[in-house]
Amino acid sequence: MKKRFSIIEFFVVIAIGVLLWLIIFPPLRKMQRPQNPNTDKGTQMRIISMAPSLTEILFALGLDEEIVGVTKFSTYPPQAKEKTCIGTFWQPDIEAMMTLSPTLMVNLRIEQQAALKSRMERIGCDVMSLQIKTIDELYRAIPELGQAVGKEAAAEAMVQRLKARQAEIAARHNGRSRPRVLWVIQRYPLRVAGRDTFINELIEVAGGVNAIGLTLPEYPPVNTEAVIGSMPDVIIEPVMDPEQFDSQQSSAAEFYHRFEIVPAVQHGRIHIIDGDVVSRLGPRLDKAAELIADCLWKEELNL
Repeated sequence: MKKRFSIIEFFVVIAIGVLLWLIIFPPLRKMQRPQNPNTDKGTQMRIISMAPSLTEILFALGLDEEIVGVTKFSTYPPQAKEKTCIGTFWQPDIEAMMTLSPTLMVNLRIEQQAALKSRMERIGCDVMSLQIKTIDELYRAIPELGQAVGKEAAAEAMVQRLKARQAEIAARHNGRSRPRVLWVIQRYPLRVAGRDTFINELIEVAGGVNAIGLTLPEYPPVNTEAVIGSMPDVIIEPVMDPEQFDSQQSSAAEFYHRFEIVPAVQHGRIHIIDGDVVSRLGPRLDKAAELIADCLWKEELNL
């Protein structure tokens, strides 16, 4: 007759087995643990930037070779033009993105990018989605991105520099009457920047006030009556395409002649400026505020 194990003997055997497993297998498991390609010191980050403003931030943090793909309108700094174009923010070329074998995609947090985010994560690419619609959000996003790419010190220095310059520019004209500013982003049909925009924040930092009142759209279309009713002291029109700059400037007087009753037209205070500088929330925020302040206070600043 076969001998049966008692309950005590059964548990003794189990205990011995567990002890042997704890002694032998942990070192083996530790030795065989796979490395994360994004943290392996021998593997360089491969970053795709999904917006021109994000591209500027990444370069300003001191990255270059790590950036392998950018969107179509990433024109600054000049090195950005040498990177592989992966389409536009709204129409990315997924195949081109995948051939770059990215380890990190940085994009702006909007609902339309949710599907792209999921697809990139499925191929093993980390995705960082940042909310940057206001100046304060920019100041929060830069350190977050800096931490993700190992550039914490550079990110902190950038934020401190931008905050200091913002405070300096804002303090120049405290106590003075603020000029009313009409910010034109498009002529046909005429469309302007409303108050729920970072453009409005920049106008206020520079010492002005948005001539357009509260509107539901961030960038509302306006008619002739609305422009005349806003009575702007200054009109600012950014131009995104450098090839269109001269034509926009030369045709400005003729276009705005229809509003000759408003102070900005009467006094010739119509400024056509570089939209590449002022239309992106990024590391050139201080230059944007300075450029706008120039338009508002040129005589006082002797610029």
